[in-house]
Amino acid sequence: MLWLRSHPRAADAMLAGFVTVLALGAHALITDTVDTEITEPTWWSPVLVLASTVPLAWRRRWPVAVLVAVSVPECILQASEMIGAGFLNILMAAYSLGAYVAGRRLVVSGTLTFACLVGFVGVGVVVDGVEVEALISTTVLYIGAMLLGDNMRRRRERADELVERAERAERERELLAVQQVQQERTRIAREMHDVVAHSLSVMIIQAGAARRQVRAHPDQAIGALENIESTGREAMSEMRRILGVLRSDRGDRGDGDSGADLAPQPSLSALGELVAAASDLPIELHTDGDLDGVPAAVELSAYRVVQEALTNVRRHAGRVDRVAVAVQRADGRLTVTVEDDGRGASTLTHDPGFGIIGMRERVGMFGGTFEAGPRSGGGWRVRAVFPEAA
Repeated sequence: MLWLRSHPRAADAMLAGFVTVLALGAHALITDTVDTEITEPTWWSPVLVLASTVPLAWRRRWPVAVLVAVSVPECILQASEMIGAGFLNILMAAYSLGAYVAGRRLVVSGTLTFACLVGFVGVGVVVDGVEVEALISTTVLYIGAMLLGDNMRRRRERADELVERAERAERERELLAVQQVQQERTRIAREMHDVVAHSLSVMIIQAGAARRQVRAHPDQAIGALENIESTGREAMSEMRRILGVLRSDRGDRGDGDSGADLAPQPSLSALGELVAAASDLPIELHTDGDLDGVPAAVELSAYRVVQEALTNVRRHAGRVDRVAVAVQRADGRLTVTVEDDGRGASTLTHDPGFGIIGMRERVGMFGGTFEAGPRSGGGWRVRAVFPEAA
């Protein structure tokens, strides 16, 4: 079935061949029926049979032409009282008309062919004594076949529309994610320039002054070095503040609340407080290795990864019985792992929200690796590796 769906032309050719074989067999073998006396086949009658069935191979490409092409020879066979496809070919062509033609063209072509077919059967009722039931059955079957095809076409178009809308939504989500990342990078660059560049300029000037005065006026050189130290500390404080609040909601609001800006930035030593504050989750915290010498920027990013991962557990995992947070420092790498045994709802697979993007950006800033996805045995797993944490 899958092969036939992926090769529609071959499927139509096989269908036309099957109907042709049946029609030719019936034409050659059936010589009499209960109700009608059958005319003996002639040298030209098999040609009519072929003409009434072979065009079905092009029923998708030219549905109107195929309907006309199979109807004319079939009607000639019926008028000559010869056995052919027995209107099976016409019903298939009528279905194809409804399935591959729409709008005014379907109404006009369907009405004209239906009128001609009903008129032909009606003449048979009046002239040759064909039963009225034949006229009724022809009407019902023809309209039913065309309506069935039209219904299938509408369902196919609806399915295609849904697929297109899903693909368009996915492209829009990807574009939005790219825009968010670009905006965040632009914002970081602007903050770095506005807040840190001035301090660096002052440090450069003071360093030049200290270099020129170190021999002639050592006291002034010491003062300049003290200014450099003070300015450097302020620049580092501002740098840490930028890394901590750029992605936070409080930093975006601009409501004048500077408490979060002035508060010390969290570090790995504050993970215990973070776990204790998340009293609604059964969290187990494990640390391994010396975490005191981890660079401050790496500490902050690792803390934020744990914080965001726990937020995702709370939002998407449903009921959980265990959440394991592990922080390990070994071989110059800092590895952060957060696992839960919840339902494994994937913000990364279905809708990669900006929390996942933010964690990946934080880890990628240090050249690390980030993974988020279902874990074996159920649940969800987040793993971030920061290189050269020593």
